[in-house]
Amino acid sequence: MARRKKASRKTSRRRRMSGIGAVGSMASSVLYAVAGGVMAGAVTKYLPSTLNDKVKSAIPVAVGLFLPKFIKGNAGAGIGAGMVAVGGLKLINAFGVLNGIGGLETPNYQVPAISGGYGMSVPDSAYLTPSIAGLDELGC
Repeated sequence: MARRKKASRKTSRRRRMSGIGAVGSMASSVLYAVAGGVMAGAVTKYLPSTLNDKVKSAIPVAVGLFLPKFIKGNAGAGIGAGMVAVGGLKLINAFGVLNGIGGLETPNYQVPAISGGYGMSVPDSAYLTPSIAGLDELGC
């Protein structure tokens, strides 16, 4: 009789994991950072108005640095990072380093609009050149 082969031993194999699981943890960290930004605004709202702007914007940075020591885990780290980011941006604006960040705070700015053209009462097509409102022919 011929010799039989031994049956091969079955090994358990790990299933491959999809990368979609990382999206959930990333989304939660983004939500924690947004919550930290909102909390930074809430902290500065409750401070007295007589306080200097530089000190007012430095307080959320300090609270954000020490918050992960009191709230453990991803929540504390994310909220602290959001508070540090918003407080740091306000602190830089208070020192005047980056004055352009923080919103469009130019109240009387008007965007130039393109009008139909000069001489609309004259039907000649040579006079129907497009122009920018507020500028005349000499100011172009």
